Amino acid sequence: VILRNLSLTAENERNIIQEGGLPAVIALLRTNEPRLQVHAAVILRNLSVNSESEVKIVQEGSLPPLINLLRSNDVDVQENAAGALRNLSENDQNKVRIVQEGALAWL
Repeated sequence: VILRNLSLTAENERNIIQEGGLPAVIALLRTNEPRLQVHAAVILRNLSVNSESEVKIVQEGSLPPLINLLRSNDVDVQENAAGALRNLSENDQNKVRIVQEGALAWL
């Protein structure tokens, strides 16, 4: 929850990414705990409002687990994964990758 709150400011956003926080956040997307999945998806949604961050988040491997969360039985998980994907899709290259990796059918 702390990282989720910290991800709301531009300075903290840069620090989270520069200090190597993305792999840990992306790993939380793969847990079997919906609450942690929601927090991780919200963190990525918050971080992805910056165009530079959008590319880095995708490069770190966030798309497969985010797309997988669209299949969750938990509506909060689905909604927050979709929100992160929405922000990531602002980048044209990411948009193509999101479609190529099969998200469209689940959205």
